[in-house]
Amino acid sequence: MSVKRIISYLLVVLAITSCLFIGYAVFKYYTTKPPVAEIDKARESIAKAKSAHASKYASERLHEAEKLFNTAMSEWTVQNTRFIAFRDFTHVKDLAKASLNISINAHSEADSQKNKYTKELELKLQQTTSQINLFENHYKNLPLGRENFDRYNKGKILYLEALHEYSNQNYQKALKLIDQAGSKLELAEKATQSKLNNFYEDYPDWEKNINQAFNLSKKQTIVLVNKIEATCAVLKGGKVIKTFDAEFGPNWMGDKIMKGDRATPQGIYKITKKKKDSSTKYYKALLLNYPNDEDVARFDRMKKNGSVSKGAQIGGLIEIHGHGGKGLHWTEGCVALRDKEMDIIYDMCPVGTLVFIVGSDKSLDEYLNAIK
Repeated sequence: MSVKRIISYLLVVLAITSCLFIGYAVFKYYTTKPPVAEIDKARESIAKAKSAHASKYASERLHEAEKLFNTAMSEWTVQNTRFIAFRDFTHVKDLAKASLNISINAHSEADSQKNKYTKELELKLQQTTSQINLFENHYKNLPLGRENFDRYNKGKILYLEALHEYSNQNYQKALKLIDQAGSKLELAEKATQSKLNNFYEDYPDWEKNINQAFNLSKKQTIVLVNKIEATCAVLKGGKVIKTFDAEFGPNWMGDKIMKGDRATPQGIYKITKKKKDSSTKYYKALLLNYPNDEDVARFDRMKKNGSVSKGAQIGGLIEIHGHGGKGLHWTEGCVALRDKEMDIIYDMCPVGTLVFIVGSDKSLDEYLNAIK
């Protein structure tokens, strides 16, 4: 075969091959399309998962979906750099589909976890709200001590921060804060209940004295002071005929021990003197016979056993007096009433009137059940 003939043959083969290759390239161009729809779906699904806070509640799945999507985009870039005939978007499509499925799962997991946190959080918020309401309405005026009030105040601040995070849908952070708040408030509540338990150890004596007060009031005027209710009542004919709001010493929760403890005594006393005008600085006053024999005997026992210091004094000058209505317990141990109410009790109670001072007219269980 001549050289010329061979060249002609090769040119024909080359032409045919070129035509076939161009045809294949055209075919690939029209049949091999980048997976735009799959990529868009994956992108939209990831965005929806993020809007559902998957970054907080399904972070691992979301991260996996984003990683697959980024890999798909990188692979797409690689394929676009190739000649048309050699492009293959199959792997891109597979990666996009995998990213879509995992992002859907991330969305679902985020919703599920968010609902779980929300239910748990709402329950704890409700419980903590009840704890705070209990403190605000019934425990806040008890003389619980600085440490206990610090616990309560810190708990309340954490509770308010938890509410703020809850309103911003930061449920995990809110849950952490409400748990911290609950711990502080629980400690404060336990300390309060412990103090109430100690306070109520004298309840049998109070109950006996209350019964005696009502029985005696059938024949004479009796004054009954209830510390936990912060009231001063006048009894007559076996029933209450007048009730006034009363204020005591700041350390009223417990019996008076000695001078300067700013506690209001508990027990049975009598009015020994009626004071008004220049004889008292409190508008009007009814002086009580504190300390009585029981107070003195207890004080002596406590001195002997070292419960109080040797230099301590038992104190005195406990009165029912005016200048009350301040809205807090502020006296040196006396019982303070508003001046207009002091006028009433002053006129109703002669010297010798018995004054019963008790911690409560309800048992501890009755008191706690009444305030829930």
